[in-house]
Amino acid sequence: MDCLDEKCYIRPMTYDYDYTIIGAGVVGLAAAAEFAPRGLTLLIEKEWKFGQGISSHNSEVVHAGIYYPPGSLKARLCVEGNRIIRELAREHGIGYAPLGKYIVATNEQETAYLTWLKGNAAQNGVTDVRWVEPDELHEQEPDVRAHSALFSPTSGIVDSHSLMSHFKTQAELAGADFAFNSRVEGINKQTSGYTLAILDSNGEKTAITARTVINCAGLYSDEIAAMAGLDVRALGLDLHWAKGYYYTVEGAKFRIRHLVYPVPDPNMKSLGVHATVDIAGGVRFGPTAFYLDRREEDYSFSDENLSAVAEAISRYLPGVAVDGLSAMMSGIRPKLSASGEPARDFYIREESDRGLPGFVNLIGIESPGLTAAPAIAKMIDQLL
Repeated sequence: MDCLDEKCYIRPMTYDYDYTIIGAGVVGLAAAAEFAPRGLTLLIEKEWKFGQGISSHNSEVVHAGIYYPPGSLKARLCVEGNRIIRELAREHGIGYAPLGKYIVATNEQETAYLTWLKGNAAQNGVTDVRWVEPDELHEQEPDVRAHSALFSPTSGIVDSHSLMSHFKTQAELAGADFAFNSRVEGINKQTSGYTLAILDSNGEKTAITARTVINCAGLYSDEIAAMAGLDVRALGLDLHWAKGYYYTVEGAKFRIRHLVYPVPDPNMKSLGVHATVDIAGGVRFGPTAFYLDRREEDYSFSDENLSAVAEAISRYLPGVAVDGLSAMMSGIRPKLSASGEPARDFYIREESDRGLPGFVNLIGIESPGLTAAPAIAKMIDQLL
């Protein structure tokens, strides 16, 4: 409404930043690249460098969107993210290998699952998944044994650090600020916008104001949501941490040229102990999956249960045995579903109706979070 009377003019609140993003994993970095051209942007990260958590402890697989329920955020954002990452790789020289993925069944029962999976993929818009004849599978992967198999040509491997570096560079070129070694310790809703209390590694405290807050804190995203005032337990947003190990095989006389996946766990706790080829051509297997009794960000690993791991791999790759098999790294996933519960979708939501306008929560961003990251950033833009 136009107003000529000076008394009715309300000076708008000024902010230190238009957009403050918490968490410099691949999703937070993609969001920074998306929003930095539109306003003053700050990305806050508790570690000394970007991508030190979930984003650097995974298989680096670019998923096609085959497994997830049609209409889910995981399905939609995975399919879109897959397309964007392949385009970014072509345009900006990001390390990417279009390996393709074989999903193998070892008996008739698992073949029936593959039939369902192919139909599920088609409902998600992934129409290029096809059945593979035994002769073709033997020619392409002579060491793999299977009753039947599907092939996904748009599954691949990305250099996750190269992808994250790209997003960080794009954000920096657009003027974004980064606060590393900095931990958010408090979030207070103001009449308009938010005040964030930040503690750096020297013990110094800072307060900044932001018009919009985007919670990309990964393993700690439920804690950030609670800090803003949400009852995460009542809302079913408290996270359960699941850890998994990755393995290498020394001295093996086999060669894997594609991604090779078994039929996944029925409750989708994981996609099974699969074989992946990294950018350098090295083969690794994993991950296993087990829930942690307490939330401790510990990326140590061990050679426990090697017999079970070797048995899982040898179902489709008979040349693998316990001898030479050893753990090489680990990862932790932030799951919204507890042990024994069915898998849940991403939680991505702008919280205006819960009294937090301009506050966006991203909680439970597990696999396929790496693939979906650029699409998630665009979804946040739509929500705002």
